[in-house]
Amino acid sequence: NIVTASPAADLPPALTAYGAEARLKRKAQERFILLDRLFCGPGATQIGKDEILADLHLEKPPECSGAGFFKLGHRKALQCSIINGACYLALNPQNGTIEKARVVLGAVAPTLVRASTTENLLVGEKPGAKLFLEASREAARDCSPIDDFRGSAEYRRDMIRVLTNRILRAALEEIRQPPARI
Repeated sequence: NIVTASPAADLPPALTAYGAEARLKRKAQERFILLDRLFCGPGATQIGKDEILADLHLEKPPECSGAGFFKLGHRKALQCSIINGACYLALNPQNGTIEKARVVLGAVAPTLVRASTTENLLVGEKPGAKLFLEASREAARDCSPIDDFRGSAEYRRDMIRVLTNRILRAALEEIRQPPARI
């Protein structure tokens, strides 16, 4: 799903939310590129004709961090997403404010979308219902979804707002009650 650069692929938004880097190799050379900069358009990437995607690198998330993912499709599996997205939040352990935020939306543009206005709105603030509602509204404005046979642009924008709110709350819940880490 990464090399094919499908705008509706589920994995790239989740990996991008975690700040993944792709390691590209050619003969004795290698280079790293952030995953959100790898994609140029549907089916197009920054991977050169003589390069391969060797692997992906992710940093271990800090203790005060959490993430969420959503997929909206007609079926739960083996289905192109109508929209999908992921978020990552890291809190400052001293004051509880959001120190780092990534909100990534898929199937809403020719490439995945980092909702940077939304991320900037979150950073430095205390997480909570009011902030997440405002951020999810901003996420719906951060992208330009299309009309197609899977759903209208208006429907996609409404669902981005609803589902971004849910994943922000899920990320905060994961921070407050972390799963057992292996």
